[in-house]
Amino acid sequence: MRTNLAKLGVAVAAMLAASGANAVSFTSAAGAPDPAFAAGETAVVTFDAPNAAGYSFTAGTIGTATGTSGAAAAPAGDATTYGYVSSSFAPNFATLSTPGLRSISFYWGSIDAYNEVDVLGAGGSLLTTIGGSALPPANGDQGDAITNRRIYITAGVGETITGLTFRSTGVAFEFDTIAAAAVPEPQTWAMLIAGFGFVGIAARRRRARYVTA
Repeated sequence: MRTNLAKLGVAVAAMLAASGANAVSFTSAAGAPDPAFAAGETAVVTFDAPNAAGYSFTAGTIGTATGTSGAAAAPAGDATTYGYVSSSFAPNFATLSTPGLRSISFYWGSIDAYNEVDVLGAGGSLLTTIGGSALPPANGDQGDAITNRRIYITAGVGETITGLTFRSTGVAFEFDTIAAAAVPEPQTWAMLIAGFGFVGIAARRRRARYVTA
């Protein structure tokens, strides 16, 4: 049974790949305070507790702070510890490595045009880059909901998100409470597909009984 499920999982993955990859997409919601996570996501990095298993900053320099100073400004409504990268760091970026994800989101504070986040895929490949300029006015306002936003990033068909690189050429790029939803294991996909199949068979049998009656 387990072997059959594994084979079915491989077949599902192949069908998804064959359907063609769609570009990773993102949306956002105004903050002040931080909006809710996307459906199915759970917090994985908060800077106030150990990261969830499989999530770690593996390259670059990550700073942490609370409140606002000359080095960084707390995202609006955020009284907890947050992370940031800055042009004052060498290097001026930090890469978060993750398990395979179908979605990830984070609270982006006082958005500036000089802030960027790279979305990474399989093997560390670059899927897309989201710049602060894509979220106008991107003027670094520390209190306005429109410049403090939760960013929701979703993998396209055939894609898997494996990390984020936060980068800033100014002072600074602040963010907090990263949440994510993992890609289902092949066995899970197989069970879902099998479940849909059983529902279809049952529906056909009911229709056949009605026709006979």
